[in-house]
Amino acid sequence: MSAGAVMPRTESESPAEEPALEQTQRFEFTGSGGEYFRIWVVNLLATIVTLGVYSAWAKVRRLQYFYRNTRVAGDIFDYHGNPIAILKGRILAVGLLGTYQIAVGISGAFAVIVILLLLAILPWLLARAFRFKLANSSYRGLRFRFHGTVADAYRKLILLPVIVALAGFFVWSLWTSFASRQSIGLYVVGVLLMLAVVGGVVPLAHYLLKRYQHDNGYFGQAPFFFHAKASDFFKVYGKAIGMVIIGMVATTIFTMLTAKLYMSLANSSLGWLFESLYGLLATYLLYLFVRPYLDSRIQNLVWNQTELADHHFESTVSARKLLWIHASNLALIVVTLGLYKPFATVRLIQYRVSCMALVPKGDLEEFLADQTADDAGAAGQEAGDFFDIDIAL
Repeated sequence: MSAGAVMPRTESESPAEEPALEQTQRFEFTGSGGEYFRIWVVNLLATIVTLGVYSAWAKVRRLQYFYRNTRVAGDIFDYHGNPIAILKGRILAVGLLGTYQIAVGISGAFAVIVILLLLAILPWLLARAFRFKLANSSYRGLRFRFHGTVADAYRKLILLPVIVALAGFFVWSLWTSFASRQSIGLYVVGVLLMLAVVGGVVPLAHYLLKRYQHDNGYFGQAPFFFHAKASDFFKVYGKAIGMVIIGMVATTIFTMLTAKLYMSLANSSLGWLFESLYGLLATYLLYLFVRPYLDSRIQNLVWNQTELADHHFESTVSARKLLWIHASNLALIVVTLGLYKPFATVRLIQYRVSCMALVPKGDLEEFLADQTADDAGAAGQEAGDFFDIDIAL
């Protein structure tokens, strides 16, 4: 069945025409900060001792812990990634980064050529990353699958490297132009123009990625369908950019009102430290407010517009609740000198998972039993031949 063959549900359909819905199945995360702390400490120490080599095994242990503690409808998920395959991906990523650094040292023109080449292989990397992730994920012992090919990635995602390259060139041009003429007005105009470029590029890129990722996913014989539109992503990012602009205006007004105090501290013996901390704090506070909004709205948008066969998902993440979790986590991480980090991670995941639900249409047990007839488990065997590039999308 193709995505186009799926008819959307309408409010006009009467209850008599609809099969009886089973009870909504909420997702649940059963892990604890104490358990994950032990895994986190071992992973961190082993990665340091092995100069990063153990990071591939650390990732598998981390994902297995989070997958195996996530459940829905009474059953858990699992992760089966091969650390050797992940290590190959890490080596490839380091090699690409090293190539770029060498190119920068040779000449700016050579660096641009390398960047363009890296952007050109971006669809290939994404196709392999998505395939690896789904082929090594399972629920009730049955693997997920990704049917998107590299050719599909280039057909559907080829705009991404083009858009990123053009946007990067435009932002660089603005930066060099305004940097040569120091003026507050020009600086503000430059920032606003860069925000406008980002606002036009990032939402479209995010939409194309999610459409390619979700429309090519399968659980057994059942396909996933993604019904969101590009305009939905533009609305979310547009509001986020509005929040950034308001925050910049508020920061500017605060700086003007405290100009004398700022100048006296900036001209002191530790003025350089004050200026650095002031800039970092202002930037992070703005990020701290914008990130919960984006995270909550994007999660709700993506999953509320995703279906698995005839079953659909619900996500009800609150931006205010997410803001409180991020802010309190940050305070506790600072107070404990970083030791609260694993507890903060578990706390955040527990909340975001608890806001997810699967809403069955018809008999869920019968649907899950039907999927086991599909020989999808073997798909994971060939996944070891594909690199995991750690593209977290």
